Amino acid sequence: MSPSQRTVLFWASAAQASNSLLNFGLPAIGPQLREEFGLSLAELGGVLTVSLLGSGVALIPAGKAVDRFGARVTTSVGSALGAAGLAAAAFAPNGLVLALFLFVGGIGLAAVPIAGMGSIFRVFDPARRGWALGVRQMAVPLGGVVGAVLLPVLDHVGGARLALLACAGTVAATGVVFAAVAGDARPPERPRAGVRRIWRTPGIPRLLLVAACYIVVLQSLLAYTVPAAREAGLSSFLAGATFFAVNVSAGVARVAWGRLADRHGGTRRIQTIVGAGWVATVGGVLFALSLHVGPAAVFPAAILFAFGALGWNALVYVVAAERAAPELAGQSVAVAATLVFVLSFAITPPMGALAEHAGWDVFWATAAALAAAGAVVAARLHGGDRRTVL
Repeated sequence: MSPSQRTVLFWASAAQASNSLLNFGLPAIGPQLREEFGLSLAELGGVLTVSLLGSGVALIPAGKAVDRFGARVTTSVGSALGAAGLAAAAFAPNGLVLALFLFVGGIGLAAVPIAGMGSIFRVFDPARRGWALGVRQMAVPLGGVVGAVLLPVLDHVGGARLALLACAGTVAATGVVFAAVAGDARPPERPRAGVRRIWRTPGIPRLLLVAACYIVVLQSLLAYTVPAAREAGLSSFLAGATFFAVNVSAGVARVAWGRLADRHGGTRRIQTIVGAGWVATVGGVLFALSLHVGPAAVFPAAILFAFGALGWNALVYVVAAERAAPELAGQSVAVAATLVFVLSFAITPPMGALAEHAGWDVFWATAAALAAAGAVVAARLHGGDRRTVL
């Protein structure tokens, strides 16, 4: 990598990890938030996910802003809003106000993933783009791991409010630096009728269907690995170790699948997305069977399952951007990401109800079937990968 490529990739990843410090680390202090703000269990669930909801509704506007004003301006404004929302949340008098400010913070945080992907598209050619986006996506589980360790310590020192202030400070600091190095990737013309044109782009509807199938598998694995392992007889420590292994495998997978997708000058995107689906299918079946065998079988099955189920996101975003018109690349990524965020919220309760009423075997069989369905749909995506340069 050139110095400029290293700089953009590092700070895009750092800014993304700061987002995940909140979005995926906050559950680590869930009991403390519940006590400090007097929340019921249902209210706590809303507080822990409301920032993701804010980001979900803001991704498409953020994509339009990147396409029209560039990554630098969008990141600066978004990071400022995100940090302000989180800082205000630290001083919230009750749970309702806390949720409101976290929602506002989430809206601001939506700028970081879109601008980060746009900047990476600008500085990396197709032969390295999948790998680079995989590295940036690896920051998502990394931020969650750091948050799970750091936020309880901060809570012990100064309460949940100090932990929220730390998240605000981290978002502001990394956002400022990333905005400085992101560059201005404005298109040569103002985008028109973006979402409609994106939907009409050949292959995009089918690609979004693949993402819809795969996100159910991803969210099911993340949300229900520990409950399934515990009900299978694993101790709390072993269930936690399994979940840790899942996250490590996710980080490795995002880089590994990206490198595979970059082969032959970046023309192996679709084949790699298909391969991830089939690995997830096999892994899901083996994971379901391993829960009847014991810890020695659960651990490797979970690693294989996660390697297929949690490594595809960046590839879908790359294909979405490369197939859209150059001036709509940011919006195209935003459309795909919005689908991922919204379905993440929507499918978790129904999948939990399926496990509760039909059992874990049916649950994991359903996840494996959806992974296979996504792979089949992906295999029917026609045409080579376009080499869009922002």
